[in-house]
Formats: sequence, C-alpha cells, structure tokens
Amino acid sequence: MLEDIGLFAELTASERNTLGMFCQERPLENGELLFSEGDGATAMYVVKEGSLKVYKDRSTGTTILGYVNAGETVGEMAVFGHEPRIRMATVRAVEPTRLLVIVDYAIIEISRKHPELYAKINAIIRRRMEQNSGK
Repeated sequence: MLEDIGLFAELTASERNTLGMFCQERPLENGELLFSEGDGATAMYVVKEGSLKVYKDRSTGTTILGYVNAGETVGEMAVFGHEPRIRMATVRAVEPTRLLVIVDYAIIEISRKHPELYAKINAIIRRRMEQNSGK
C-alpha cells in the first residue's frame, strides 16, 4: 500500500507494513468535499489517483491556493501544526480521486522515529506556506 509512495521510501518494509495498518483508501467523486477550512484534523492524505483543489472562501470570493496531484500529500499542515489541529483551507476533488488516508497518531509516531520522514513532511509544509503567503 505504501511501497510506491516516495515519501515513505526510507522506511523499512516492516515499518511501512506497520504504518499501513493505520491507513485506508478512500475514493472521492468529482466535486466531493474532503474537508472544510476550520474542520478538526485527524488524518493526512496521499493522492493515489486524481486531483484535489485547495482553496479558501472569503466574502471577496474564492482564493485557489493550489492543486494536489497523484503522489502528493494534503492535510499534513494541520496534523503537524500547532494545537488546535484545524484545517486551514477547504479541499475538494476536481476529478474522480483515490486517496490513502493516514491516521494522525500513526504518522506522527513513525515520523518521531524517522527524522528524515519528518524533515520531508516539514519541507512540504514550508513550501506550501511560502506559496500561500502571497495569496
């Protein structure tokens, strides 16, 4: 389940199997909501197939923050951010999409044991924060 995801390449097969016990696949239809800004965060996601739109609705209109495509993660900012763990944007499928749902406590625990995994996730968070700072 996790062997073809680059983010987890440095984990051993045993560690990927352990983490995989806390994962499940979730399909989304075109236009289906994954989560809304302000929702509590209990998982992060890896897009296996399809694409997601990340955006914020404001009184002045909708600001699209970006798109998340196959092989990329979404939801990691709230899982690895400060308390309370809430979603900072709304995410919706823009085509039929298949996700891998990773429960927050499992990814946090394995990233504590593997600083290189935490560093990769942190780099994704920093890059997204930089991209979104001007929006």
